[in-house]
Amino acid sequence: MRLMIREYLASLRERGELDAILPDLLTEMGYRVFSRPSVGTRQHGVDIGAVGRDTDGQEKVFLFSVKAGNLTRQDWNVGQQALKPSLDEILHVYLRARLPVEHVHLPVVICLTFGGGIDESVRSDVVGYIDFNTNDRVSFRQWDGDHLAALIDEGPLREGLMSGDLRGHLRKAVAMVEEPEVAMSHFGQLIRVLTEQAKPKSTDRLRRVRQMTLSLWIMFGWAREAENVEAPYRASEIALLHAWQLLKQELGKTTQAGEAAGLAFNALVELHHAIWDELYAKTILPHVDTQHAISSAIHSISAVDVNLKLFDMVGRIALRGLWLVWMANDFAKAPQPVADGEDAQVIDELALQLVALIRNNPALLTPIADWQAIDIGLAITFLACRKPFHDAIGQWADSLSDKAWFAYRTHGAYPTRHASYWYLVSHPASSSDEYRQEATEGSVLFPMLAFWAEVLERGDVLDRIVDFKTDDLPHCNFQMFFLDQDSEAQLYVGDDRHGSVLCDVTPIKGEARTLFMARRECEAITDYDRLSVVELGHWPIVLTACRVHRMPVPPQLWLDIVDAFAKDGNHPDPTQSAASGRPQPTRGPIPRHRWRPMLRAGTSWTAVAAATLDTVEAARAFSMHIALGDAEGY
Repeated sequence: MRLMIREYLASLRERGELDAILPDLLTEMGYRVFSRPSVGTRQHGVDIGAVGRDTDGQEKVFLFSVKAGNLTRQDWNVGQQALKPSLDEILHVYLRARLPVEHVHLPVVICLTFGGGIDESVRSDVVGYIDFNTNDRVSFRQWDGDHLAALIDEGPLREGLMSGDLRGHLRKAVAMVEEPEVAMSHFGQLIRVLTEQAKPKSTDRLRRVRQMTLSLWIMFGWAREAENVEAPYRASEIALLHAWQLLKQELGKTTQAGEAAGLAFNALVELHHAIWDELYAKTILPHVDTQHAISSAIHSISAVDVNLKLFDMVGRIALRGLWLVWMANDFAKAPQPVADGEDAQVIDELALQLVALIRNNPALLTPIADWQAIDIGLAITFLACRKPFHDAIGQWADSLSDKAWFAYRTHGAYPTRHASYWYLVSHPASSSDEYRQEATEGSVLFPMLAFWAEVLERGDVLDRIVDFKTDDLPHCNFQMFFLDQDSEAQLYVGDDRHGSVLCDVTPIKGEARTLFMARRECEAITDYDRLSVVELGHWPIVLTACRVHRMPVPPQLWLDIVDAFAKDGNHPDPTQSAASGRPQPTRGPIPRHRWRPMLRAGTSWTAVAAATLDTVEAARAFSMHIALGDAEGY
């Protein structure tokens, strides 16, 4: 375990990585951290400051100057970012003018901190510097990779806090990072046990979240070296949800425990985004402007593999964009449109890349499974937050509905309610009416498209869906999923026994009936506003849970966007749309055997190693009209 931690520490970068884990490690060791790493302000050589008892039992001030990797001669004394100039600033500036007044009477220990070791070529220089500057008040310590690994192994990951079985799961997850399915089975078990065995005491829950974060850092460090961070990304989503479950009672409080919980959760969110950047910002997004590049890079002979993986990418990219929207919304309770400005520029850049991905990969116009409405819903929610992309939503909805109608009429790969990968590979297995009716018993995709067609006043899309429903899908139960009173207890940890389904959501030409029904249901089910993530302004956690646990995006998250549309005066008022006397929807859950398999579906990761369209599917895709292809400005 210690060797594994040592190698992980050596791989960490200085800013945002090595200096990010040290505050939590010090807190676990009993230190009081009074200064944390910051960007944009001069720190005069001190990355982290803390107060604690030394090995001799005396309370001292510990000042950490952090550098990444091994300490070489260049890292020691070349340039402003070298270690020696930082130590000089601590001695000549920080101790004289920046040390908090309440600590000036304490002895000071300056810690030279780096993830690797000291090169022999510079060791004598370091020892000489330490000897020359040590006095009765100031002393020096070397916190190298071996020392940090020992502190971690004997601290937050020690046997008393993390059982041998859990340490074993962590070792196996790290060892198998190049096999994401296997790695996730072990890391998922570690996360679940840490959550299930948590005690009511806030300090115990906080310690477990720090253990999750540290374990995820170790996994990420090794995966980055192996150039395969798929497993850490999936692990980070699970860790986020379980961390919220553990900390939600303390988050938002002004107490010391509340502040510590907020810092711990924020550290996990930042790690999640760092992993996303490594996987998508650096690897995938640079190629979205090249036609078929991402589809071809999946390296599978199965069109189903390409389809599943591409829609999964769409959901992940959209979710990252929604975190950007969240930061621009300033802790709103649901996504809201973002006005033009500096925040909008960053959001628009990612939105342009998402639209380019859809435009250049035609498989994203032909969903094979109805539950891919989850990823489509995330993308639409993201794009709807910026007005310049509303036309792109309409064009995408137009293509999705058109291609689904065409596939159904020609017995092609139309969206089915089934989740099994092997079912999807052989779908459609029959051209009989009985098979088609069984495969399309229920849908969340088409009512969602009708909802947004009404919001965006795309009458052509709405008319097509109405005709499709009337002529071909009279047996299909159009549904919408809503969070309810049971969701708070079950949403984050993945239990599917929560939520409500609105049935018989049948759109009508020329009316905003779907929008009206969704609005009325949201007014009846008021439990969304009482979710802890909503009360504390962290709605992206709801969408993360939807993506991870394969639940449709609930319309409760769309109301603020719809209201903003109505204020523009260019879109329908949802309170005035459904004519009285029209058939009303059936309230209450539908039988589990009909809708739960659809909502519980997930991409078959073992089958999605990568891919390219086979000849037949390629010919079909290339011959279809791509509505997004001529979208100017997107």
